[in-house]
Amino acid sequence: MIHQIRSTDGTGTLSYLLVDEQSRHALIIDPNKEDLDAIVKLVKEQRATLRYIIETHTHVDHVSAAHELKNLFGAQLLMHENTKNKWKIVSEGERFGIAETLRANAAMEVDRYVNDGETLSIGGITCTFLYTPGHTDNHISVLYEDNVFTGDLLLIGQAGRSDLPGGNVEDHYDSLTKKILSLPESTKIWPGHDYEGNTFSYLRDEKRTNPFLQQPTKEAYAKFVSEFFPPLAESIAGGKMTIQCGVQRVISNSREPFKSITPDELETLMKTTPNLVLLEVREPFELMAFGKIPGVVNIPTEQLLSRMNELPQDTSTPIVCICQSGSRSYEVAHYLATRAGYRTVYNLDEGTFGWVQSGKKVERGSVKI
Repeated sequence: MIHQIRSTDGTGTLSYLLVDEQSRHALIIDPNKEDLDAIVKLVKEQRATLRYIIETHTHVDHVSAAHELKNLFGAQLLMHENTKNKWKIVSEGERFGIAETLRANAAMEVDRYVNDGETLSIGGITCTFLYTPGHTDNHISVLYEDNVFTGDLLLIGQAGRSDLPGGNVEDHYDSLTKKILSLPESTKIWPGHDYEGNTFSYLRDEKRTNPFLQQPTKEAYAKFVSEFFPPLAESIAGGKMTIQCGVQRVISNSREPFKSITPDELETLMKTTPNLVLLEVREPFELMAFGKIPGVVNIPTEQLLSRMNELPQDTSTPIVCICQSGSRSYEVAHYLATRAGYRTVYNLDEGTFGWVQSGKKVERGSVKI
């Protein structure tokens, strides 16, 4: 069972609690100190025994909760072998104003160092560690069945920076092309950050849409990265700065043949429009794991063309397209309005995530993923 913990501290940090259903033993990946209360609550709700903490790398944008979780649960901290050189990047972080965060993370005692190809098993869960440097020189990704937790190496629609202390753009390119792209296309990508409300993405979709995975050479990749990310400003007089490891995407819907609506607007439509269709385009297991707005009809994006007959034949029927963040539903709304002929199409901006953030209820369940 995978449980995703989304930070509310503005860093876009995502942590993951993996719980073995039989033994109730658990591990957590990239816990954020700001989310400590939520993590502890989740562990207790799951009646889990937290055995291991995995940090994919030494973070620059938030302080890890590993120290507190070690003390609370007696869990062991695992990181890559190169973490032994962690104090070197602390001094490098001074000029960017991030030494304080690096110092706090470097002070944590690592119980086990891991290398590429090593595994960790708890109950029925077996994880394989992939050494994926580039964002930092101690970065690992964690492979579990058809899931890969990519930390700050690969994000949804983009990738992490490689110009921070310990980063290297050529290593980053090699990690993406030789490690991540060698995985099956059905692999689910679970990133360490997301700034759009996404939960995960399939590798096949990232290969198709993520420009970081489409650069043909290291030289082309380095040029693309240098133009994609804003330059890092150096700290003035030792000041403290907050670093964002990716960038927030800005999309304008002004020319689209459908309307983007807020959660409040959707709530009003649900009360005033009897024939309104709520089309939820996520996978069924996402609805079970992360919740769904009551009354939705579920047709996953990839099944839309083969299941169009399940939608109303009357093209004047109003349809609201919904996903976790508003990204997948945006594409579906565009298709329904431009290709399928529906005249009243809406996209729920910020998706179910925005719905929940605005205080509205979802139906929840549990599912093995």
